[in-house]
Amino acid sequence: MSRRSKPEDSRKSDFEILDHARLQVRDLPSPSPGNTDPEPFADEFDLKTILDKQRIQTIMDDFHSLTGMVTAILDLEGNVLESTGWQDLCTRFHRQHPVTSRNCTESDLALAAGLQPGQYADYHCKNGLRDVVTPLFIRNRHVGNIFTGQFFYDDDEVVEEEFIRRARQHGFDEDEYLAALRRIPRYSRETIAHLMSFLVRMTEHISQIGLKNLELAREIHIRQQAELGWFDSRSKLQAVIRAIPDLVWMKDPDGVYLLCNQRFEQFFGAASSEILGKTDADFLTPEQTEFFRGHDRRAMERGQPTLNIEEVEFASDGHRETLETIKTPLHDEMGRISGVLGIGRDITERLQAEHALRENEARLRDAQRMESIGRLAAGVAHDLNNLLTPIMGYTQIIAEGLAADNTHQESLERIGYATGRARDLVAQLLAFGRRQTMKYRTVDLNEAARNVEKLLVRSLGPNIHLRLALGESLPPVKADQSQIEQVLMNLALNGADAMPQGGQLLIESRVVPTLDAEVESGATGPFVMLAVRDTGQGLDPETQARIFEPFFSTKGNLGMGLGLATVHGIVKQHGGEITVDSEVGRGSSFCVYLPVVTGEVEGEGLPAGEPGECQPEERAEEIAAATILLVEDNEDVRSIAVQVLERKGYDVLQADSGEAALELLDAENPRLDLLVTDMLMPGLSGKDLHERVVGRFPGLPVLFISGFTDLELPLDDEGDRGGHFLAKPFLPADLLSQVKSLLE
Repeated sequence: MSRRSKPEDSRKSDFEILDHARLQVRDLPSPSPGNTDPEPFADEFDLKTILDKQRIQTIMDDFHSLTGMVTAILDLEGNVLESTGWQDLCTRFHRQHPVTSRNCTESDLALAAGLQPGQYADYHCKNGLRDVVTPLFIRNRHVGNIFTGQFFYDDDEVVEEEFIRRARQHGFDEDEYLAALRRIPRYSRETIAHLMSFLVRMTEHISQIGLKNLELAREIHIRQQAELGWFDSRSKLQAVIRAIPDLVWMKDPDGVYLLCNQRFEQFFGAASSEILGKTDADFLTPEQTEFFRGHDRRAMERGQPTLNIEEVEFASDGHRETLETIKTPLHDEMGRISGVLGIGRDITERLQAEHALRENEARLRDAQRMESIGRLAAGVAHDLNNLLTPIMGYTQIIAEGLAADNTHQESLERIGYATGRARDLVAQLLAFGRRQTMKYRTVDLNEAARNVEKLLVRSLGPNIHLRLALGESLPPVKADQSQIEQVLMNLALNGADAMPQGGQLLIESRVVPTLDAEVESGATGPFVMLAVRDTGQGLDPETQARIFEPFFSTKGNLGMGLGLATVHGIVKQHGGEITVDSEVGRGSSFCVYLPVVTGEVEGEGLPAGEPGECQPEERAEEIAAATILLVEDNEDVRSIAVQVLERKGYDVLQADSGEAALELLDAENPRLDLLVTDMLMPGLSGKDLHERVVGRFPGLPVLFISGFTDLELPLDDEGDRGGHFLAKPFLPADLLSQVKSLLE
């Protein structure tokens, strides 16, 4: 087999050169008959759908056994639908090496491109063999390609040296490779042409049969669908709607059930086979039957869907649901009413959600109202503090100037008592409005509870038994201890008032990792819980809903309604939560949750010079020589403060605003020992003023005064600078004590 073929140039006029490979397009000996009938369906079909792959494979296997010829049928996506007889030279060698395999792939791509019906391509592949392909058309649609190949024409001269070179180049076993080469068959060109014509006719015939069978199956299916009619459609509709989560049913104009789904079966507590053909009267009371039939008639009379809400009980298990039912009239082909379609949707959860939403909206409105009242209360309290400060100050100054037996002393004492009550009321307003200034420090709540116990022992009657159940080793919380003690006192006294005949009062403390789901809070745990529990009269739900409202009281004219509102305000200002659990006749439990300290607490430690501390008398002269800058926008408060300080010998510079104070310092350039300033003033605030002044007087101490503030106050020592706070209204002694402490 070392023969040479004729020179390639002698045939180049008959070939189209593609990617250095040779492709010759030829016409089949006899054109394919084809089929130009119009397509009965607009649906797409492909060769894989209409070709009986098993049958064509069996036929071509027998054909190969008789002729030894290679065949393959591929659809347009490259799927091999039939393949038989491929030569070892390709399967064992060429298809196994990446280079020669790529040559095969390129051959396939080249052979499959650009052929018309009745043509076939004669291709001399890069691996040295002959391949032939012809397109397969069914009803003028190109659906696939038919291949043969891996042969030599009988007039081809095969040069074995070229194949030996290829074997060596790609590492093939030369002996086995040449043996496979010598098994390659030879055919005449006429034989190949007849072979391709045969393959096309046979494949077309089998494909036409498959297509006809497909069309016939579709036509039979359509006829069956039409013959099933209304009752068959109803059956299919029943199968579809059985899984719908809503109740679905259909009745004729007389109320006879025509279909229903599984959910409706649960309503009647019966299978659909027991329901169809019957009416509501077979399952419901006369009243229920008339109710449902009335809605059926209304929908049919109006000729349009109707909607109604109804609460029903399911016979299957007795549970109740609220249904939103839509009943739609049905019409036949003549437009006449043929029945009614009902769909019932369970809206129980939706109604509950809407109810919860309304409650939340109501709580939001209450919260907004509380916030508005709180702002109003805080504003009123601020103004009252400014009024009470000069009243208390001048009252004390007048009292100090009168003899002990003066007849006006009793009047002044009554004024002092009244202003003290007014100060307490203002403190409650500020606590309710969450506007009072807190002195935060790390607090042991057990210590606060024990302090309150000492006070309660003297306040509670003999018929009330007080008990403490305090958890061990409680973590500290960030709190104003006096305010927390006020919370406990208010809750305890409130519980005592609920037990006029006596009872048990318990103060409990323990650690709670997280809050219950119903407790709305943005804070994260853990928390320390303080609970005050009583065995008193208890509260009904309506009272519980309003228990923390300001000016709401269960004590009639005996209460102002600020106690629990104050408690609520203090707890909220500490970033905590408070809940109430009560039942009429079984007592009440108020639980306060305060977050555990997780870092360094600001404002820890009481300011030096708390009211009541005494300073050494021998240093009075040294202190009296000090110069104080007093800044206060309220004239009455400023006047009494100046008078108190000057009476003690201090040199006082006064200004009614932060800007005026800076101008005063620029004009007089005094020696300054202390700054006393209101926190909230029009324009420059007290805190900002202090920052400006301390830049000119390093280490200058400051005393902030205010009726309320939402700002963080620097209550701790910060380097050489000290910051302390004095709440309005204050007595002259309170002001002097703080001033002396700071000047030291």
